[in-house]
Amino acid sequence: MPDTSCNPLDILDFWWTAGPQSWFKRDPHFDAIIRDRFSGCMEAALSGRLDAWADTPHGALALLLLLDQFPRNVFRDDARAFAGDARAQAIAAKAVDAGFDRAFPKDGRTFFYLPFEHAEDMAQQERAVDLFRRLGDQTYYHYALVHMDVIRRFGRFPHRNAVLGRASTAAEKAYLDDGGFGA
Repeated sequence: MPDTSCNPLDILDFWWTAGPQSWFKRDPHFDAIIRDRFSGCMEAALSGRLDAWADTPHGALALLLLLDQFPRNVFRDDARAFAGDARAQAIAAKAVDAGFDRAFPKDGRTFFYLPFEHAEDMAQQERAVDLFRRLGDQTYYHYALVHMDVIRRFGRFPHRNAVLGRASTAAEKAYLDDGGFGA
């Protein structure tokens, strides 16, 4: 049964109103707002109660925010930040294949592609790079290439090792000690 307390348009309105100045920076106040307003919706998305949203462009985008972006804000430095990744990747693949991403301007399309960039899988990384290249935004494309390089080198994101209880290899430790990218 769908969770009626969650509305995709409310989620999108919140995200667009916050804007790029809030999306990718560490801000405990912004994280707290997301936690207070959308924790229940994130849980509903993780449990599959909002899966019907994936059938429309705006619903799919809201679901991707709940599964891929909001947990990264609410659960920084915690394994739960990645709990929605597999669902987000599956939803993003279906949505992009259906052309839902093209219903939005460039900034909106980004959130259809980020689940692929967040994957610890080379095929998903290659898809992210291709999508961001086609998007034509050099900054997003650059970050997609950086993410893919990390997966090509290590097969995973070393900065996640500690919170996921994974032992780092010597090469990963050296990379992190040298200021290796962690997103």
